[in-house]
Amino acid sequence: MVWLSGCVAKPVPMREPPMAFCKPAPTPTRIDPSGAGLGELLSYQNGLRQQGYAELNRAMQGLSNQTASQGVMLRRAMLLAAMRGPGDLSRAQLLADTVAQSAGADEHGYRPLAQLLSANYADARRQEDTLDKLDKLTIQVREAQRRNDLLNEKLEALKNIERSLSVRPVLPAASAK
Repeated sequence: MVWLSGCVAKPVPMREPPMAFCKPAPTPTRIDPSGAGLGELLSYQNGLRQQGYAELNRAMQGLSNQTASQGVMLRRAMLLAAMRGPGDLSRAQLLADTVAQSAGADEHGYRPLAQLLSANYADARRQEDTLDKLDKLTIQVREAQRRNDLLNEKLEALKNIERSLSVRPVLPAASAK
C-alpha cells in the first residue's frame, strides 16, 4: 500500500484570480457649479434624442446664458451634436476635446465622458464625410448613365438612317475592248 501512495496527486493550491487591467473610474466627489454630475449628463444626453429642433434651439439659448463650466461645455457639445447643423459636429468635438484636456476634468470625472463623446463625434464626422462622397459619386454615376443613354440613342438613330438608305446596285466594271 505504501507504494500506491506515491501515485496520489497532491492538491494544487488555488491562486487568486488575476486583477482586472482597468481601474474603475473614480466617482466624482465634488459637484460642478452647474449642478451636472455624470449621471445627470448621461440622462441629459438620452433626453436630447427625443427633442425636436425647436426644443434643442431653446436649450442652446438657455445654455449660452450660463457660465462656461465643464458640465455646461459638455451639455453644449451634446446639443450641437444632436442639432446636426453645418459645422455643429466639429464644434461639438472641439468642446468635448477642451473638457477632456482641461485640468479639472478629473475632479468631476468628466474626462472619460468627454473623451468618449469626442471619439463618437469624430466617427460621426467621418461617416458624414463618407456619405457626402457617396452622394457625389452617385450623382456622377447617374450623369454618366444619362450620357451613355443619350449616346446609345444617337447610335441607334444613325443605324436606322444607315438601314433606311437605299442600297445602290454595284455596276459591272466597263470591260476593256
